[in-house]
Amino acid sequence: MSYEIDSVFRSRAQSRSIVFTALRICADELRRYFRRRATARALSHLNEEELKDIGLMRTGQGYRELHQNRYGAKLWK
Repeated sequence: MSYEIDSVFRSRAQSRSIVFTALRICADELRRYFRRRATARALSHLNEEELKDIGLMRTGQGYRELHQNRYGAKLWK
């Protein structure tokens, strides 16, 4: 292969790699988004006692872990 053909081939391969990397990143972000939505949907069906059993509490911004040492014993009623 001549140097010119080799450099053109490498340039095209590199640009394809950038496109595929960007597509893979977008696909990974979409997968994480849908996984978070599925988790939030499943948690929304639980009542406060069931959430407490798995160590979570419902807040205005979403869900928060229950840690006895961090948030105080009053959360462990």
